[in-house]
Amino acid sequence: MRSKVSFGWESLEVILAEPNVRELLGQYWEELSPIKHIPLDVDWPRLIEWERQFLFRVWTARVDGTLAGFITWLIQTHHLHKTTLFAVDQGHYVAPAFRDKGMVGMRMWRGAKVALKQAGCEFAMIHDNALRPLSPFFLAIGARPFSSMWLMDLAEETLP
Repeated sequence: MRSKVSFGWESLEVILAEPNVRELLGQYWEELSPIKHIPLDVDWPRLIEWERQFLFRVWTARVDGTLAGFITWLIQTHHLHKTTLFAVDQGHYVAPAFRDKGMVGMRMWRGAKVALKQAGCEFAMIHDNALRPLSPFFLAIGARPFSSMWLMDLAEETLP
């Protein structure tokens, strides 16, 4: 039997009630975080408030009703372009059990692209992760290289 796959915006209230959300966030953190020495400590009240203001949105992928993946977005005007709405990827993940099955990741990103356009966004800034590079994937969905992100761990660095 074929799996039912769906995509869409979901509220944090719905997502946080998911039985597998803690496991999914834990997998995301373990696989992709470059700063594991700092505990995962999500500021849910702030994100819920931003969600109420339509500044934070979550695009989800579900397979047979199970949360399989997500892309989190900050959506706002840019400080240099006050009339232009930008979406900035704050984190994305597809659980390993759903990768390479029915193109869930590809379909999730393509759906998010359409949904962001419908929401009035003119640009989406997305990030790659050195721990799991996705450059060929991002090129395939129509993104183009724009800049590089670098991380400086100031807590670990010894000053001269």
